[in-house]
Amino acid sequence: MQLLVAALLATTAFSEINLVEPSEDAMRGAFAADLSQGVRTALAYVAQAGDAEALARIRAARTDEFEIRAFRKIECRPSDRRPGHACDFAVEVDTVAGPIVRTIAGRFFVGPCGLAYEEDA
Repeated sequence: MQLLVAALLATTAFSEINLVEPSEDAMRGAFAADLSQGVRTALAYVAQAGDAEALARIRAARTDEFEIRAFRKIECRPSDRRPGHACDFAVEVDTVAGPIVRTIAGRFFVGPCGLAYEEDA
């Protein structure tokens, strides 16, 4: 019985967390973490393909580096299809090739390690 009550409380807490609209700072962190993971995945693919020379060129050219210069939350609304919020935001990412400025829509939700971001809400 205690296990059932604990599970019910945890489920309720998790669903309530997904009802709270994410802050701009939390969104920025989740977006940066997702972008970093994408870069790591791309580098791992090149390394797995066995192209050490290509990996060295990427790192020497610093094309694997970025910095989020600006981030502005525009609007969030509860996601219709899945837990979390569908949010629009503007971001400026500085890269070695120059800045990338975009307005993006994505879904922010509570994942296993905190707030997470998924492109295309």
